[in-house]
Amino acid sequence: MNIELAEYDVSWPGLYERERARVLAALPGAELEHVGSTSVPGLCAKPVIDLMLVADDPRDEVSYVPALEAAGYRVTVREDDWHDHRILKGPDTNINLHVFPRGCAQVRRHLLFRDWLRDNAEDRELYASAKRALAGREWERVQDYAAAKTEVVLDVLERAYLARPVEPGEVEFVTETPPHNAPVVLEDYNPAWPQWYAAEEAKIRAALGEQIVRLEHVGSTSVPGLAAKPLIDVLLIVPDSADEDAYVPALVAAGYYLRLRERTWHEHRLLKGTEPNVNLHVYSPRCEELDRMLAFRDRLRAYPEDREEYERTKRELAGRTWKRVQDYADAKTRVVERIILRALS
Repeated sequence: MNIELAEYDVSWPGLYERERARVLAALPGAELEHVGSTSVPGLCAKPVIDLMLVADDPRDEVSYVPALEAAGYRVTVREDDWHDHRILKGPDTNINLHVFPRGCAQVRRHLLFRDWLRDNAEDRELYASAKRALAGREWERVQDYAAAKTEVVLDVLERAYLARPVEPGEVEFVTETPPHNAPVVLEDYNPAWPQWYAAEEAKIRAALGEQIVRLEHVGSTSVPGLAAKPLIDVLLIVPDSADEDAYVPALVAAGYYLRLRERTWHEHRLLKGTEPNVNLHVYSPRCEELDRMLAFRDRLRAYPEDREEYERTKRELAGRTWKRVQDYADAKTRVVERIILRALS
């Protein structure tokens, strides 16, 4: 098949508003956005209106599907292994309603791509040119055409993420540490690191029990074969990371101490363990950082070429003198974002 692209049609925003009203009548208060190429003025597109609905749990279809079916929508795609994504077709064949969970990194990805193309004519034209070049080919499936655009999409998104990063906000240090003022020491992968994590996991589970929503080994020591600082990064999800009384005293009794708070950045808390060196990152459920950290880890585990690219960057940077270890981490941002974007594509 060929992909038929249409020049931008000024009626597309109105079609979106019509469908938005239909969905809101069925699901009052629903969180909706116009995404995809028809949401970008001046961009050629398949004449399909893409809506994005953010739900607490897309798998809980009873909470939204019957109401949408009554409005003329029907479920056509379920992707339980990809962000619990659902697609519903609208009453008209040119309407796609995409459902993602709250806190899913795909939500920000779609909005950032849309807003960047709206504001940057050069990248909008780059994307349009790529679409036109690909649309003229024969495609077995529309999905194959979409996959072929991945390289230019990632190119555009990388610029967008670096130009509009999520700023952590003010950091409140509970305990201070002296300046680093030294290179960063990396060690070759140590097969004992998973056992180090397992010991920390047992300690945390004994301290918190049913308060744990999720517990994961993240960071470089969680990736077999990857050189790393001998530092175990632990991701802990609790019902409310801002409610420190619910978990910090128990973790302190287990041997950790509270290092910092980032109240305006996902209510992140960092606790430290010393034997071994541990960073315990605490977040609440439906947090984008959870999605991003796991996507990064799993991508490095599954794709040797990405793991090698990341290790080269780490080794190149590690030999410099860094006032703070965080400065070294910040210097890796470009390659980290690029790998996360690949993982999310």
